Amino acid sequence: MNYSNDSKPAQIFNLRSLEELNESFYLQRDNDTAYFSIKKPENNINRVVFNLQTSDINVTPTIRLVNCVNKNKKYPLYQSFAIETKDKSTGIAIIMIKLDDQKTFYCNMRILPLNTLNDVADKEADSPLLTVNLEKANYLLKTDITINPSNTGEALYSTHEVDVNAISDLITSAEMIELKRELEFQGAKLIAHYCQEIIDIVINENSTSNNTIPMLSEDYVLQLPLNSLKELLSANVISGNIALEIVGSNVIRNLNKDWIGASSFIDYLL
Repeated sequence: MNYSNDSKPAQIFNLRSLEELNESFYLQRDNDTAYFSIKKPENNINRVVFNLQTSDINVTPTIRLVNCVNKNKKYPLYQSFAIETKDKSTGIAIIMIKLDDQKTFYCNMRILPLNTLNDVADKEADSPLLTVNLEKANYLLKTDITINPSNTGEALYSTHEVDVNAISDLITSAEMIELKRELEFQGAKLIAHYCQEIIDIVINENSTSNNTIPMLSEDYVLQLPLNSLKELLSANVISGNIALEIVGSNVIRNLNKDWIGASSFIDYLL
């Protein structure tokens, strides 16, 4: 069995927690008018965009709740987020998350290194959220991370289905192996660290409701208290930028410079 499939501790003890990081983050929420539906304006009520500003560096990642489809396949049990290193950047990450009633957390990452959000967005699709059609992506990379509690309550993660074959015409075989390794190990470990904090957010927010874990619907997410919403969104922003930095530094390089913002953001965190 590949070591990446083995369960490993998700928490990295020398990294700042989301609570600590959020002391230097400012979350701005705006109506996402650029992606409003014209045909069905009633669908626009939850179409919002969040900007995550930092107090120390001039990097402003954006995050949107989105609805994902791929070759007419829908993901109704997942809540999806589109992350840009900056508004209208080339290179976006889509994160699909799900928490089941056994407290198993799924984080499915899709990386579109040479597409803007507008390239894959379908604002007139009949959905309360902006629809992102992954089939439109020029290049689509993927990695799936699963997080489970251990018998002692410690969060454990494993990595599955890392697929970088789409960019085989951009880099050498050796570079593809290195990219896959970075996504499977360093990247997955960092992403799992921040994703396991999402589980705590959801469980804590439902501790007074008979410990019932709801599906992470857009209504649930958008109604979270501000601090919890900020932590959940920043965990996804961080995870998306980790993936974009890895793909940018290993694949995109000088093809496009927008990924450098992700690199600056991750350097600031670490």
